[in-house]
Amino acid sequence: MIKKFIKSMSYALKGIYIGIKEERNVRIDITAGIYVLWLSSFYNFTRVEWALVLLICFVVPAFEMMNTAVERTVKNPTAERYMIAGEAKDTAAGSVLLAAFGAVCAGAFLFGDLEIIKQIIQYFTTDILHIIILILSILCAYYFITIDKFSDKRNRKKG
Repeated sequence: MIKKFIKSMSYALKGIYIGIKEERNVRIDITAGIYVLWLSSFYNFTRVEWALVLLICFVVPAFEMMNTAVERTVKNPTAERYMIAGEAKDTAAGSVLLAAFGAVCAGAFLFGDLEIIKQIIQYFTTDILHIIILILSILCAYYFITIDKFSDKRNRKKG
């Protein structure tokens, strides 16, 4: 039973790895989640609010990976299944949009305190070290999201 569980976990971890490696939108969602967690440290969140922040940071990329799974499953439909495959892909994409919209709405409530936003801006603009850290983090995030060599999708399409 434990071996079966470990094998199942290895498949799940492989799926997460594939999602990160091959799907730019998953990398965008993960990057956004990291920034949300970083900025959360400026807020005095309750345990429930922290739980909500963490849940949102994991749910959005999870929906993105489910969308990827649906897209791959119905990638080359037969002529008879073409319309239903398109509807499946559209529905999966819609679920990602709803999750992202829900995350933005929750974020507006959780992070909408203008005084704390001012403190965050002041934190990053008054100390050169904080500015450097912010710029380096943005460069790393950009590299993580956009690097072409991160994915071997182009090689799979040719092969």
